[in-house]
Amino acid sequence: MKKLLIAAALATAFTGVTAQAASTSTDSSGTITFNGQLTSTTCKVNVNGSGNSDGNVDLPVLQNTALPSQGATAGDTAFNMQLTDCTLADGMTAVSAYFQDGVTVNPYGRLTNQSTATEKSNVTLELLDRTQSNANVITIGSNSQISNAIYETVKDNAATLNYSVRYYAEEEGVASAGMVSSSVVYALQYK
Repeated sequence: MKKLLIAAALATAFTGVTAQAASTSTDSSGTITFNGQLTSTTCKVNVNGSGNSDGNVDLPVLQNTALPSQGATAGDTAFNMQLTDCTLADGMTAVSAYFQDGVTVNPYGRLTNQSTATEKSNVTLELLDRTQSNANVITIGSNSQISNAIYETVKDNAATLNYSVRYYAEEEGVASAGMVSSSVVYALQYK
């Protein structure tokens, strides 16, 4: 009889726990759906003649007075990404670079100065999407790059993406003199 009462008590206790778990409010739980796509679309990248997908771009040495006030820009320097051996998925014909957000990107989509020199300037770097007659400011890390980018048509499995970088006076007054260095991570995007 004691065994039967213990078994009945345990069954009642477990039923209560199960019922309590089932009655938990759905306001504190939910479903997250992730969507993505894998593609066989690829291109080999040669940044600014470096021979590989990494590269350096040297901006000109300028007097700090070339950036006299906040928002001033100077030192536009062109660079390119030469793409070869492009294999595009069905229906895709064009390519652009997507410059990704990261620790070197400020909230305005410009590159912060990462120089470790004793004297470093208080400027940032601004990227531009270029064609022969047009230049659009790129907001690094922003999804606006998907729709606003200048896509180049892939022809004979190749394309050249043209960009430029320039100094940007981030603070009020004349930019401070000093070294400037930064970097950005990119990926190719296709349409």
